[in-house]
Amino acid sequence: MSKNILVLLKIYKGDLNPFDECALECALSYPESKVTVLAMSPLSHLETLENLTRLGCDAILVSDKLYAGSDTIATTKVLAKTVELYNPDLIFCGRQSIDGNTAQVPIMLSELTGYKLVNKVISIERENAKTREDKSYVLGNKQLLTFEKFKLLRAPSIFSKKREVRIITNEELDLPVESVGLFGSPTQVIKSYANETDRRFCKFINFSKLDEIVYTSLIVMPDEKVEKVNKAPLIHYVGNLNDVALKYGEQVQEIKVDGLSIDEVIKLIEKIKPKIILWEEREYKQLAARVAIRMNVGLCADCVSFNYVKNQFIITRPALGGDVIADIVSKSPISMATIKATNTEEYGIAIVIGRGTLHCLKHMDKIADDFRAKIYCTRPLADSGVIDYSHQVGLTGISIAPRVCIVIGTSGAVQNIVGINKSKTIIAINNDKKAKIFDYSDYGIIMDAKDI
Repeated sequence: MSKNILVLLKIYKGDLNPFDECALECALSYPESKVTVLAMSPLSHLETLENLTRLGCDAILVSDKLYAGSDTIATTKVLAKTVELYNPDLIFCGRQSIDGNTAQVPIMLSELTGYKLVNKVISIERENAKTREDKSYVLGNKQLLTFEKFKLLRAPSIFSKKREVRIITNEELDLPVESVGLFGSPTQVIKSYANETDRRFCKFINFSKLDEIVYTSLIVMPDEKVEKVNKAPLIHYVGNLNDVALKYGEQVQEIKVDGLSIDEVIKLIEKIKPKIILWEEREYKQLAARVAIRMNVGLCADCVSFNYVKNQFIITRPALGGDVIADIVSKSPISMATIKATNTEEYGIAIVIGRGTLHCLKHMDKIADDFRAKIYCTRPLADSGVIDYSHQVGLTGISIAPRVCIVIGTSGAVQNIVGINKSKTIIAINNDKKAKIFDYSDYGIIMDAKDI
């Protein structure tokens, strides 16, 4: 039986989001399917969509000046109304965009449209999908699938021709002006700047000094960097965030939601009337997004710090892969944010390996045994299936805070740094002295992983 598949695309600076490229390729490969791509973008991206129609799909461009400045809430409302018009059997999209990195819109869209969410798909064979959490799903109707990056988008045939792109404006969607764009966005960016907060002053050493540095770092605690913040009067939190809440709030109170339906959670929040809610990202990110779209309140994802200034709760989070930091406030009665809880290693040592260790992974296991350390990895290794996703650090993984973190064969992308920046001492080993990882390390060793 044929399926109508709607593929949601994010176009950034003329380029297609790589997560969405995978989603589109999977849709094009789906048996007996009619594929339509949809982008909510300015008219300047019309040519990008026209070129995609050469792959054999139809295309819709949702574009209106009223939609400029939409946050995840306002964007979801526009997409939900478009989905209602089109009524596809399946919705495919990337797990997240590369500019915002929030991964909120698919979850919110699932909540608004009633499509069942199948999140973080890593493989798909005909009507069966497997997710990053190692769950399997049989695909039917009214499902929304988000995709990791595991397929490249095919190139069009040289004989293919462009199709006309259907343009939809708010005249057709008929959404209230106050619900879209900047007017309908509960969150507002008040400042953005280059991310320099995690930089350290690297001292290059010989490999022969590694054991000594590790030992010294274990027994001598470096001076703690004290973050100066103004505390909010009261912070509510969900999950394992008591210490974080105490850092940013004069008083804190836990909201217990385990075992409750989303309707019950919303009723509980309405009863408590909190001003600020922090959600533990790993366990409650989906619930937070569903609550936010239902209650129309501001939600920021993967936040790194907070400040309370002039009765405003300022939320700080990375964007553009972590290269940019944004300060955000919520215009809604409740400010909500997701934040990672930090894992602390039992032995005080963690080893984080990157793409540069693929040729000597067994050697990495031996090094970890010698140091009695647990191995973590960057996203490329998790995506390749070498190490389970539960051991991935970074913006889309977990955050660790060992006494000593030995980083081997990683480039130092900022989205990885946010997963290790709470480590007391960072020692980087890389064969490229210009690698960015050294900008975020206390000690550096110039060496190929296989020679350790």
